[in-house]
Amino acid sequence: MKITEFDNFGVEELSNEEYARKQDYVVKNCKCPGCPTFVKGDNPAGAYCFPLVGTSQNIHREKDCICETCPVYKEYELTHTFYCTRCSQVCQSYKAEAASGHE
Repeated sequence: MKITEFDNFGVEELSNEEYARKQDYVVKNCKCPGCPTFVKGDNPAGAYCFPLVGTSQNIHREKDCICETCPVYKEYELTHTFYCTRCSQVCQSYKAEAASGHE
């Protein structure tokens, strides 16, 4: 199973420079800092949906998620929520596929 099967951002095909540009774009358009679940002082950029950003080390309780209202979510046709606590789009998609027995 390849990451491209789950990667709505297409990072597997990007050069390091292209990856950095795409990540900057996602950070710029991300709504994480305005989310009720977001904790002040956490990763100021948010962008937890993006591969390799990781989850928050400071968020310990999920509240109301606004991922589905984010322009990044809509543009890249993302399908999960609570990226800040549950991991990126790629990670959650892979976990769901593995849990369904389709590894």
